[in-house]
Amino acid sequence: MISSEMISIVGPALAAGLMIAFTHAPLGIEVLNRGIIFIDLAVAQIAGLGLIAAELLLHEPSFWLIQLIALAAAVLSGLFFHKVEICVPKQQEAIIGVSFVLAASLAILLLADHPNSGEEIQYLLSGQ
Repeated sequence: MISSEMISIVGPALAAGLMIAFTHAPLGIEVLNRGIIFIDLAVAQIAGLGLIAAELLLHEPSFWLIQLIALAAAVLSGLFFHKVEICVPKQQEAIIGVSFVLAASLAILLLADHPNSGEEIQYLLSGQ
């Protein structure tokens, strides 16, 4: 049957999965309704840039500080894209695309002299 040990192992993963499902399903529906399919990639790329910048620029940052900086970068990019949607809706998709390419390019430039840059770039561009 179901033991307390099994619940302690599976419980947090199940809770995280349910939280992701409940938050991402409405977001996905909204993205599809608006037709701005590329926005999730741009926000993720900007969060990745924040993560790389935090790792390279801060001296031995904690795991939670790096995650907080990546979250802040994602939230700020979301606010920026919301402002773009209000001010220039016809150019919104182009600005989102340029932001994605700019974030990816800056991340590659930041990792240019890093010893494990090949692996880091591969993880970043594959969405890890």
